[in-house]
Amino acid sequence: MADEKKIALFIDADNISAKYGKLIIETLQNRGEIFIRRVYGNWEKNSLHNWNENILKYGLLAVQQMDFSSGKNATDMSLTIDAMDVLYQRQAEIFAIVSDDSDFTPLAVKLRERGVYVIGLGKKGTASISFRSACNEFIELDLLEENSAEQSAGEKIKTELIAPVKVAPVSKIIPVQKNLPVPVAKKSSVKKKSPEKKMSIQQRFAWCGQNGLKNPKKKFQQIHDILNESAKAHADANGFAPLNRAGHDIKQKNLSFGIKDFGYSLLHEFMSDFPDSYELIRTKGGKSFRYRIRGQQTGNK
Repeated sequence: MADEKKIALFIDADNISAKYGKLIIETLQNRGEIFIRRVYGNWEKNSLHNWNENILKYGLLAVQQMDFSSGKNATDMSLTIDAMDVLYQRQAEIFAIVSDDSDFTPLAVKLRERGVYVIGLGKKGTASISFRSACNEFIELDLLEENSAEQSAGEKIKTELIAPVKVAPVSKIIPVQKNLPVPVAKKSSVKKKSPEKKMSIQQRFAWCGQNGLKNPKKKFQQIHDILNESAKAHADANGFAPLNRAGHDIKQKNLSFGIKDFGYSLLHEFMSDFPDSYELIRTKGGKSFRYRIRGQQTGNK
């Protein structure tokens, strides 16, 4: 689309596992058009061969960089030179740098000084603090992986619930025996009540109170506030923001509660109860959602 932002993607294969390839592409595709897709490394190393599938599937340009000397990372230098070349040609609005390496901190700082938006992507436990701080935004790949796994599990449960139940045919009639002792039902060990399939908001508040959640209305509003903040921060030209990013922002707040405490399994189910507040659309392929605040027609430039 003409209004999609141009994204230049640079991946440091020496520092990031190939298992994150799909998540990287899907996450950035929600932000705009990834018109530059480059992955850097010494492809003679056996440890990088797992990237081959991603290179073919997502159209990545594999940039070969030999190790000129032991202990020196030539890949970092090659990636940095290419990124600066793209910057000076004014081709991209967003630069996405995938690495945990602090050596990319000066690059991120320079890109921000030139007025472009810098997204860093790396792992929560190993990403450099200085590199995180230098980026406009940092996305934790391991957290994205967890969110993706939860969403897949939720879809699997739904599929199982709607699957037809097969009943085995009765092959023999068993006669009823009288005077047998009646079994006594054991008390359930489940403490929390299960939510009904469809409840009003007031019923959800009452259900929360029964399960020990204090001040449910206040906590409910906190989730709405974060959704509004996330929409403003990550909206495209039409005002739509990726829903998985909103889920990430909610987790980053380290709240002591979540949407499951109100009886919702997934975030889009929560938002669907507020059609006057949010507009939800499915992305290409139907595997994820984008949303915007009702009445908000334009996003960040």
